[in-house]
Amino acid sequence: MDYKTRIKIIKGSRTIKELANILGVPVTTLHTYLNGREPSVRFVNRVHEKLNVNPEWLITGRGMIYKNEVFSDDDTTIKNIIAFLHSSWPQWTQKERCWFEMHFRRNFPEFETWLINNHGLAD
Repeated sequence: MDYKTRIKIIKGSRTIKELANILGVPVTTLHTYLNGREPSVRFVNRVHEKLNVNPEWLITGRGMIYKNEVFSDDDTTIKNIIAFLHSSWPQWTQKERCWFEMHFRRNFPEFETWLINNHGLAD
């Protein structure tokens, strides 16, 4: 995965302008990085400070996306996420599903089971 893909991941559903405003950088800076230019150290630090993104992940793609991620072992959290998915999944576009899958597959093995059991099908 390259820089521009990782930046697209942290961008999520925000517009480029929204992300630029959050980070306090010009829109042209984001366009430059989304076109494949290596981000500056200053940009990486800004993303870390404003969005809690792990600098190692942004630079190399290794490690957790977010610095100091805390995961709950509480079954209620997982059940709430699955309930949310059950009601929302059918209305999402393929692009939204893809984005969500990419993030959650890595962190929640229960999500994989949910998909395998055909809950992720729109029909």
